[in-house]
Amino acid sequence: MRLALWTPRPDAAWVQALVPLLEQEARVEVLAAAGPVAAGTDLDLYHVADDPAHGFVYRALGQRPGLVLLADWSLRHLVRAETAGRGDLTAYLAEARRAHGDTGAFIGRQEASGLGGELSTLLVLNDRVLEASLGLVAFTESVRARAAARLPGRPVVHLPLDLVGQPGNLPGREAARGALGAPAGATLVALASAPGAQLALAAACAAEPSLLLRPWPDEDDAASRLLAAADVVVALGHPPWGSPPSLVARAVAAGLPTLVSAGSAAADLPGVVEVSPGPSEGAELEALLLRLARDVRLRARVGALARAHRATAGDPVPAAAALLNLVRLVVPGSEGARRAFAARGAEAGMLLAAALDELRWPAREVGLAELPPGVEPLVVPLLRGDR
Repeated sequence: MRLALWTPRPDAAWVQALVPLLEQEARVEVLAAAGPVAAGTDLDLYHVADDPAHGFVYRALGQRPGLVLLADWSLRHLVRAETAGRGDLTAYLAEARRAHGDTGAFIGRQEASGLGGELSTLLVLNDRVLEASLGLVAFTESVRARAAARLPGRPVVHLPLDLVGQPGNLPGREAARGALGAPAGATLVALASAPGAQLALAAACAAEPSLLLRPWPDEDDAASRLLAAADVVVALGHPPWGSPPSLVARAVAAGLPTLVSAGSAAADLPGVVEVSPGPSEGAELEALLLRLARDVRLRARVGALARAHRATAGDPVPAAAALLNLVRLVVPGSEGARRAFAARGAEAGMLLAAALDELRWPAREVGLAELPPGVEPLVVPLLRGDR
C-alpha cells in the first residue's frame, strides 16, 4: 500500500513519530510542498489547518479527495489566503455565500471593506474540505463531533495528533529560569495569548508580586527554555474554537497548568484550566492566576493530570494503529469516490452547480448534512440546457 502525506510541517512531532510506524505496513511519501503524487498512490492523507501555509494541501485536496487530518474546524484564514489573498475577492465572497448564504455574503463584504470586526470570526469556511474527505481524523473531540454531524456515513475518528510524539524532556529548569531572570520563589507565567486581557494581567501582578510574565518567543529553542522555566501557561483564544495550538500541546506535554478559553477545543485536554470568554474573562483570569501562584500543590495536581494524559494520548503506537485501520477502511472505495468527485468537479462553474450550491446552505440551516436525494432530479430539468 502506498500513501502520500501532505503537510507543511514534516518536522511536527506527530509526523516524525508516526511515519516510521506507518512505513512498517505501507510506503509513505511526505509532501511538504506542492508537487506531483507518485504513481500508484492508494490514498492521500491531507493535513489541513487554518493557516495559509496549508494552501498547497488545500489545493491538492480540491483536485483529488482523500483522508483529511483536520486540525481546525474553522478554515477562514486558509480559504481567504487561497482566494482574496491571491487577488480573487469574488471567489472569497462566493465561498462565504456557499457556506452561509446571504449572511455569509454580507459578512464577507463587510470584511472586504475593513468593517468585519468580530463578525468575520463567524465565517466557518470548511465546506470544500469536508466534501473532499473520504474519511476524517479530528485532532480534537470537539472537531470530531462537528465533523461527524456533517459527514454521515463517512468514517470520522478523534486522534489527538498534537500530543502524539510530543517530548516530555526539556532543558534543565534551574538553568532555564536563570536565563530568563526568574528569581527563586517567583511564579513564572508563559504568556502565549491573552487578547484584551492586559488589565487583568496587570491587576494580578499588582496583587501578587511573585508573578512574573514572559511573552512566548518565536524561536523553538527559546520556547523550550520558557516551558522548562514556567509554572503556568496562558493561552486564551478569540474566537474560542479550533484545535489546541501546538504550543498548548507542548505545555500539556511538559506538565504545566495551562489557561485556555472555555468552549475551545483546547478545553478537551486534561491539565488545562478554563477561562470563560466574555464580560467575566478578566476577573476569572486574575483570580485563577492568583490561585495558581499561591497554591503550589494545586499547580502540581493539575500538572500531574497533564503529564498522565501525555503518557497515554502521546503514545504513537496506538495512534499509528488507529490511523492504519482507518486507511484500510477508506482505501477500497477510494477509486470510485475519486471518479465521482472528478465528475462533480467537471460541472464546477456551470449554472447547475451554482444552483445546487444555493440549495446546500439552507439545507444545512435546517439541520441536513446533505441535500435530500430527490432535490437534484427536480433541479436538473430546469437547467437541462446548461448541462
